[in-house]
Parts: sequence; C-alpha cells; structure tokens
Amino acid sequence: MGTNSKRNSSFILKSLPGLLLILFAFFLFVYYPKSADVKHDVVVKKQYLSHEFPTAPLSNYFEAVNKSKDSKVDEKLREKKIRKKINFKYSVPYKVKINRAENFVMIYGVDIHGKYKIPYKCFVCSSAKNIKNTLLGKYRLNDRYRWHSMVDGSYAQYAIRFYDKLMLHSVPYFKKSPDSLETSEYNKLGEFASLGCIRMRVSDIKWIYDNCKYGTEIKIYDKKGEVPPVSYEVPQRLDSKDTKSSWDPTDPNKKNPWKE
Repeated sequence: MGTNSKRNSSFILKSLPGLLLILFAFFLFVYYPKSADVKHDVVVKKQYLSHEFPTAPLSNYFEAVNKSKDSKVDEKLREKKIRKKINFKYSVPYKVKINRAENFVMIYGVDIHGKYKIPYKCFVCSSAKNIKNTLLGKYRLNDRYRWHSMVDGSYAQYAIRFYDKLMLHSVPYFKKSPDSLETSEYNKLGEFASLGCIRMRVSDIKWIYDNCKYGTEIKIYDKKGEVPPVSYEVPQRLDSKDTKSSWDPTDPNKKNPWKE
C-alpha cells in the first residue's frame, strides 16, 4: 500500500508541470483573445459614441470596426478578387458615388454589361457644414491639380474639379506643404465640415486622382442611414500637441513622420 501511494504521488508530481502548462495554454487560447477583443470593441465604441472618432451613422459603427480589424493581406486579397470582375477594357472603369448625408464615398467598378454594379472601395469624407452647399446631382470628373488654393486661403492636395468651384480634395493645409495639415479639420472627417467640397484623407483622394479617368461619373445623393456595401476605415484621431499631427497619417510622402 505504502509503495503504491508513493508511486502515485511521484506520478502526480511529475505530471503536475505538464498539466499546469496545458491549463495555461488553454487559458491563453480560450479566454485571453476573447477578453482582448471585447475590451477593444468596448473602447472603440466608447470613443465612437463620445465623438473621439469622427461622427458617422451608428449603423455604420460595426462596419467601421470590422474594417479596422481586417489585415492588409486580407484586404488586398478581397480587392484582388473584385478586380477580376471589373471590365478594365471599358473606357471608364469606375464610378464615384457620394452619400453626402452619411459622409462616405463609394467606388463602383463596371461589369461586362457596362453597369457600375461592383462595389470596390469605400472612403470616409466630409461634405459641407451647410449640406446644401454640396450640390446633389450627376457630374463628371475633369480638371485635376496636384495642389490647389482654396477660397478660404488654405491649400489642398490632389484636388479634382467636378462642378464650377466644387472639388474632391484632401483635408486643407495652412501652406502648400504636406507638413502643414489643419489638424482640427482632419479630426472632422466623417462630419459636415467643408464649404461645399468633398474632403478626404490623402491616401483616399490620391487613389481617385490616380485611378479615375477624366469623364468618370460622380453622383452626389442623400440616403440617411445607408450602410455602404464595402466598409471604410475610421480615421485615427490626431493630437494637436503631437508634432506628427501636422501630417496626414495616410500621406505616402517619404518624409511623413508617421511612416517611421
């Protein structure tokens, strides 16, 4: 009896470290990822509701959060699959649709039937403070400028005219220089903020500047509560006291301190 008890005790003592390791691994695998995700969602949602993130429809909140969790690899794979469906032999492969009521820009690709029904990209934007100054209707993208002066004396990157003085362009800058961003205006992305133009992040407007040809149709419409078919990335909140905040974090410029 005594010998068996000693053997059992010895076996338990030898097995204990392994059992503890298995329990620890199980805890990390099952509990920790869930708690981290829940904590992340709660923090992001609190920021969203307290306007630490730009205002956007609550119905779009979950889309925006999901977008922020997507890896760059997954996003590239998604876009690669969609690109295969777009008919690039068509003279104008994209169409730009802007919901001024919800402040987002949708890019649709043309299908083999000549219909712009393929949701491809979505960008957050800011339309006019007085919403009526961002005119409803159908237009065509025409003149484009690497930098352009605005009516209030500010400057914008990648400005694309679509009607009279109305343009798509970056958030305004104090000077014709990428390190002079109007930080407070950047933090308004997703809100009604401009004098009439459509403001966007540098990376987003640059994509349109580089990929949408002259004559590309742009449609501005109102549809309150609409959730875009492709989610958009929520812009990060910039701290005016941070010296890096004089740059748009998405600007591909090699001198951008956010790239360091």
